[in-house]
Amino acid sequence: MNHTSGRFYSNINSYINDLTKTELKVADFILENMNETIYMTVTELAEQVKVGETTVLRFCRKIGYKSYQSFKMALTIEVAKQSSEVYDVYDEQDEMNVTQSLVLKTIENNIQIMKETSSLIDTNELEKAIECILSKKRIVIYGSSVSGNTAEDARNKFLRIGIIVEAYTDSHMQAMSAATLTKDDLAIGISVSGSTKDTIDALNNAREKGAKILAITHSSRSPITKVSDVVLIAAGRETPLQGGSMGVKISQLLLIEMLFNGVANQIKEQAKHYRELTAKSVLNKAY
Repeated sequence: MNHTSGRFYSNINSYINDLTKTELKVADFILENMNETIYMTVTELAEQVKVGETTVLRFCRKIGYKSYQSFKMALTIEVAKQSSEVYDVYDEQDEMNVTQSLVLKTIENNIQIMKETSSLIDTNELEKAIECILSKKRIVIYGSSVSGNTAEDARNKFLRIGIIVEAYTDSHMQAMSAATLTKDDLAIGISVSGSTKDTIDALNNAREKGAKILAITHSSRSPITKVSDVVLIAAGRETPLQGGSMGVKISQLLLIEMLFNGVANQIKEQAKHYRELTAKSVLNKAY
């Protein structure tokens, strides 16, 4: 192991005699690639190290963490302490340039997110997703936190063209909704990490009822993709300390916009009709 991180290294090193050879491989990789590891799911980390997921989970428990997520939170905090990169959006010496630098770098970062999302689009999967929305009788979307906000934005957007979408952000409502689905329905799950338990549980329940499953996630090798028929990948990623980042929101909304435009293009007359109706319905809401 390289001495790459004082306290964190010392913590892992204190358990060195209790680790197996495969667990030592996990420790070595993490300490040498801390900045990358904070963005990895347990599946991605296991694949990088070439060990089983159970080995990663066992390693986390052995060094004192109840779960992979609690371990990753501690690792993220450690990385943040060592580097100001997570939070520092400018490096100019002249304080007069601070605000200007902040504006430019924020815009640049979000433009880059959009470019990365565009490069990750699988047009075949996108076409399948559009067809699912058009062909299914009932459409529900599940998400939590920032992904829950995106689910509600999608519901509101599709309403404008007469596509009725239900959005659920509460785990109990997600469970009840999933229990009522059939093979004629579509369940959409939105999760940045692809590991959000409530969302995946709801999708599993929906799948058991025969519903088609569409996932929108950053991680192509995550639990949500294993229960989905169609997967759309968004570029935005975040650590536990960056929850709700604008980049994540932008990448999700970009995919929703693509789905919306694709569906609207297939039902042009209906879309036009409902756009006019919904626009007229709110005319008296403004002075």
